[in-house]
Amino acid sequence: MSNPNGKELLRAAWALLRQDKSLMWLPLVGSVFGILAAAIFFVPGYALGWLVNGHEQGKMAYYAGVALAGLGATIVGVFFQTALVIGANERAEGGEPTAESCLRAAWRLKWRIITWSILTATVGTVLHILQERLGFVGAIFNWVGGLAWGIATIVVVPVLVAEDVGPITAVKRSTRVLRDTWGTSLRTAGRGFLLTFGLWLGPAIALCLGLGMAFGASDPSVVTLGVALIAVAVVAMIALGTILSSVEAYARALIYRYAVGLPTPGIETRVLASAFETKH
Repeated sequence: MSNPNGKELLRAAWALLRQDKSLMWLPLVGSVFGILAAAIFFVPGYALGWLVNGHEQGKMAYYAGVALAGLGATIVGVFFQTALVIGANERAEGGEPTAESCLRAAWRLKWRIITWSILTATVGTVLHILQERLGFVGAIFNWVGGLAWGIATIVVVPVLVAEDVGPITAVKRSTRVLRDTWGTSLRTAGRGFLLTFGLWLGPAIALCLGLGMAFGASDPSVVTLGVALIAVAVVAMIALGTILSSVEAYARALIYRYAVGLPTPGIETRVLASAFETKH
């Protein structure tokens, strides 16, 4: 039987998510609140760095501000991702999740969310500082380190939802799940990335064309058309980002459920079994 590609795995998650359309708004709402949290957290972070740096502006204040802003955005992002994973689990178990019920359930896990957010935001801040200090070498290290961290923690949120563990244990559990069921996961993820890239390509091109027409043309009708094209492209990007974030959360929940032997009703076992075959 042939192995599925990333498109099939995303389609499987999409089939489940379509039953919970109200949850698709969670990534968009989370993005808005994440931006607000980053702005709010940056101010005290910068002030703290300013005080530690002897009331002088500089990199200390900047790094402290960025670190706290990243933490605030991460907490909000993880909270809404947790709500989506909770919805995926409830749907897979035959329930009828709603945005309200999932957010309430995520709130009950707030301390797990906060501790995990502190860990992953710290890793992100360290990688950012290394990039700032080491230049090109730091940029490479940041990219490689970020990719490795992303792979190792791919099912951390499903672990935190399903198991009463701390962030370090959750990372170990996530790594173990992938190590024990590795197979063609990277190829599947790569094809999923290409699919995502393909979906984003159209709106991105439209946005570039719109910007060129709006700011490079002298004809008012062309400028108007450019502005309209920008608006359509932005709306399309927001919609795509919202849907793809929701599908990704559902896919991760399904991957974890399959890996630990939990039922995945409505999803072809072949899709998950082939995507995460046991490593030999």
